[in-house]
Amino acid sequence: MDENSKYLELFFEEADEHLQSLNEQVLELEKHPEQSGIVDVMFRSAHTIKGMAATMGFDTMAKLTHNMENIFDLLKSDVIQADEKSIALIFDCLDTLSELVEDLREDNKVERDISLLLEQLNMVVNGEDETPTVEVDETDERFNLTLHKLEDSDTQVIENALENGFNAYRLAVKVAEDSSMKNARVFLVMSKLEQQGDVLYVEPATEVLENEEFGEVFKLLFLSKSDEETVKNLALDNSEIDDVLIETIKDVQALINTNRLAPEEKKEEVVVAEKEQINEVVSEKNKSAAKTSQKQAMNHSVRVDIDKLDTFMNLVSELVIYRTQLEDFSTQLQSTGLNEPLEQVARISSELQELVLKIRMQPVSAVMSRFPRMVRDLANDLNKEFELVIEGEDTELDRTVVSELGEPLIHLIRNAADHGIEMPSKRLELGKPAKGQIKITAYQEGNRVVLTVSDDGKGLNPAVIKESAGRKGIPTEGLNDKELQQLILHAGFSTAEEVTSISGRGVGMDVVKQKINLLGGTIEIDSVIDRGTIFRVNLPLTLSIIQSLLIKVGEETFAMPLGIVQKIIKPAAAEIIQVHNREVFLFEEQALPVIRLNEVFDIPAIEGDNLHLILVNQGDKQYALAVDDIIRQQEIAIKKLGTELSMMKKYLGATIMGNGGIIMILDIASICKETGQENNYEL
Repeated sequence: MDENSKYLELFFEEADEHLQSLNEQVLELEKHPEQSGIVDVMFRSAHTIKGMAATMGFDTMAKLTHNMENIFDLLKSDVIQADEKSIALIFDCLDTLSELVEDLREDNKVERDISLLLEQLNMVVNGEDETPTVEVDETDERFNLTLHKLEDSDTQVIENALENGFNAYRLAVKVAEDSSMKNARVFLVMSKLEQQGDVLYVEPATEVLENEEFGEVFKLLFLSKSDEETVKNLALDNSEIDDVLIETIKDVQALINTNRLAPEEKKEEVVVAEKEQINEVVSEKNKSAAKTSQKQAMNHSVRVDIDKLDTFMNLVSELVIYRTQLEDFSTQLQSTGLNEPLEQVARISSELQELVLKIRMQPVSAVMSRFPRMVRDLANDLNKEFELVIEGEDTELDRTVVSELGEPLIHLIRNAADHGIEMPSKRLELGKPAKGQIKITAYQEGNRVVLTVSDDGKGLNPAVIKESAGRKGIPTEGLNDKELQQLILHAGFSTAEEVTSISGRGVGMDVVKQKINLLGGTIEIDSVIDRGTIFRVNLPLTLSIIQSLLIKVGEETFAMPLGIVQKIIKPAAAEIIQVHNREVFLFEEQALPVIRLNEVFDIPAIEGDNLHLILVNQGDKQYALAVDDIIRQQEIAIKKLGTELSMMKKYLGATIMGNGGIIMILDIASICKETGQENNYEL
């Protein structure tokens, strides 16, 4: 990878993070417009994106972000409000920035036109309506002497100038609306003024003035020994200058009080009479800023390429295999001298395993953070009212799984919004709140993570599904209601009566199922008419190293994940009873279905009385797995079977043992589900 590619990758990562942060903060601002601190966070993210884009030479991104900053300035100073119009405009800008990033990522050379967005942003900055008026008069609310970003250092300089016999002036200069070179007029005014004094402060920023993105009015602070009339004439004595407002500053305290500063700035504004006290305050602020900067510089996190983590994981997996092999040799040789070194190797390898797993683990919030914005937009597009509730976003999964989760979850949310949640009027008729709810929950269950996407909408109607399936030639004879509901995962199936931008093309749900299956997971549906639908997704916690239980089925050895094991019991023959041609085991007053693994794999059972039952949890159900013997607990490295063996649904993968042998790792969830359906177990 060359240097440019490294910088590009870093740019994309940073841009994605800051754009996501901006989306989250704008959503918060929409809910809590009074919290001006949110705008500070937005400003920092936008400023970072602008700086990165400018450094990389991505001028379109830099220009758009720069104009967004002007809006954030106005929000911070309470000149404009965080209302529906301004929030929508900011979201439009963020969407365009995301598209620009994707264009760059895909090396798309098409130049996007952002002129309309820039025009809308400038209209807000200039205080104009969407339909600008031709008439401009002196009652323009922006043509005033209010300054928005005056700092402590400016007021200190003014005080010093007044003490030394200078005059201080505030000026607002209006350039003619039809001026063809407004930036040149600004330069001429400032040049003339500087012949008789010093321009201390100008608003808006110099870049805005240079790019002619300020409308007609700019403001400044000017220090001179000339009188007020002379200064005003200096500014007016330039072509295409319509008017000048001027005020002599006599009281710095009054100047501060009349400026519209953000609440935080008002609290921090300290004006004292003595010059030494002012210097002390400024010095303390500088020290505080230096400390903050030092703390930020002490961030010890680093970015690591996921391929390097994969390599690290593979090396640790190999170490586990050879450690097991050494333990087997030690047992065979009965060498006590190897015990202590092997114990140390086992400890170190275990710590390495734990470390690499923690490094690879990532909270599911990494993929869920984009959903609140998406749900907000879906509600607006569908003219519905619903909210998104997320629980358990701190639940961790392997990074490989997390990175692939986005697409299936988006499909589930969009279907819940379009097909599940009813229109407000319909919900009120059914006695429901007008505002619906889409809920995402994540929690760990043994060595798996369960994700549920639920809604309180109309549910899945088996009759409608059966009718739709019949039209598409999908057989439905003999299927019960639950099995009919599962048909929505069938490729090309859709109950939508019309195609919309949200759904209805018959794609999506089958993609969800395929994606979840590729991740080694399963998806189940639980739905009640007029009460809602729950999609339950079971995923492996990690795709690499797990604690396993080695078992004997006939003469064959298998491994199964230890995390799902609730209890191991050696039952008496009489404790397993026949009920309606099915075997069940009574445990804590519950009849658990017995699944004999030798029958599942068509392996002859071992004659004897060493039968063990392994009680496992699968969702809200329990099963008793009958095996011929329990060997031991062992850490194993999971190796995928590959696409050639993808049809073997009863296995999670395989592992290599210390003696070089290969054993299969059982997918207990798949086995329980398949056997339960065959025997129609109802618990």
